[in-house]
Amino acid sequence: MNVRLGVKGLVVIGLVVLSVIATVGSSLVYLQQEAFMNERILLARSLAFHASELRDVDPYTSLTLGVAAVHINENAASRKALFESFLVLRREDLFAQNPRGARSVALSQDGHVALIKDADEIGVWDLSGVLDPNIEGEVEKRAGLEGDYEDVDALALSSDGRTALIGQDNGTAVLWDLKNLAQPTRLGAINTGAASEADRGIESLALSRDGRTACVGDFDGNFSIWDLSVKTKPIRRSHVRLPSGPISSISLDAHARLAATLAKDRYVAIWDLGRHDDPIQRSSLDLPFKSAGPISITADGREILVGNSRRAGVWSLADPAAPIHTATLDMPNQDLHGIALSDSGKIALFAGDGGSVPLWDLSMQSRPTSISSLKNYSQEVGYVAVSANGEVALTASPDRGVTMWDLRDLPEMLEDPVDVVCDAQGDLKITREEWTRYAGDVDWTRYGGGLFGEDTLAACSIDWVLSLNPRGEAGKVMWGAL
Repeated sequence: MNVRLGVKGLVVIGLVVLSVIATVGSSLVYLQQEAFMNERILLARSLAFHASELRDVDPYTSLTLGVAAVHINENAASRKALFESFLVLRREDLFAQNPRGARSVALSQDGHVALIKDADEIGVWDLSGVLDPNIEGEVEKRAGLEGDYEDVDALALSSDGRTALIGQDNGTAVLWDLKNLAQPTRLGAINTGAASEADRGIESLALSRDGRTACVGDFDGNFSIWDLSVKTKPIRRSHVRLPSGPISSISLDAHARLAATLAKDRYVAIWDLGRHDDPIQRSSLDLPFKSAGPISITADGREILVGNSRRAGVWSLADPAAPIHTATLDMPNQDLHGIALSDSGKIALFAGDGGSVPLWDLSMQSRPTSISSLKNYSQEVGYVAVSANGEVALTASPDRGVTMWDLRDLPEMLEDPVDVVCDAQGDLKITREEWTRYAGDVDWTRYGGGLFGEDTLAACSIDWVLSLNPRGEAGKVMWGAL
């Protein structure tokens, strides 16, 4: 039977054939894109891993691989690896100047003055030489404070770094005038009335930013508030005896209107200091864990953080009489020893025994974000401090001493880490030999290998190359198209 197709029939058949070809072609393109995306995910993971391995032994290559990993597949893991590699280059170890380890640190709000307690003394350090653009110099120890400080780690600085308050073994706390860093002047002393034994003395203290108010806690549970308007003659305004025992930590908000105390490593109380002669306990935290470590109130007094083994809890103090638990921050392999917060909440640092300092962004109360870690060589970081603007931090460990971290690029890093790194470091290149070592047999022409030099790949240009070659076509095709 002969069937004659008309013009319309031929058109229909042609359209069906074209539709099948288009469908097959689309499927092939999809499969090609999916395969290339899977390659990018695995490659970025490998490069980020090697970046972490090389961070301390080859910081430049670590940074270069970190940039490449983020460009190839940007996710939380690749961004974190790049952050850590970049921050290592913003680290200045002070252990060479302070080889006896460090017991405690305090930092002025502008980050230019520090107190560092080591095994022998408390040193007054000037950090201006590396932070002030108008000064060319180095971090310098300017003086040592004399006193009976062997077994007490309680020390604090006023906002301007001109007043220091140091706890002593004999149950007193000494005020120092640091207007001349090279020649500190001893002023008055706070006598808490504690017993003379070393283990019955001051456990914790806090100093208001203006240096006019001090809060002191001792081993016997005495919580006292002191007026330092006349620093040569401190006046005790109030005294409360807490039945729960030793007060191991005190934290104040920026205006010294709200305080938190940690007693017997378990009981966290919130205090209204509106009247220094009559502090009022507004509430206590119902902790979901059996013991608590460090505590820290945010500058605005609207939140408090409480550390514990491998986690930190966040409570809202919008109503100090009714704190609300809002978040839990996981700290893998960290028994926390200290917490430091910038005023904005953009930077929250946690000292612990994991050998690194987790860095979190708490500026969004409903969504705390783990950003990175400050990597140290030590197995333990006992203390941490950060300036009010979050631009400089100090970490202290008993075996490594003190490390200073320049965090001035951090806000920009949060927005676009690759842009900050590439602007700061210039041309970051991967050689063909390095690519083979860290990426294996992955075709490097897909990512720009050889484009700007026969044996180099420009890490900062990978995103541009991928925008021109989204399907990862063979290099010779791509370069021909260019």
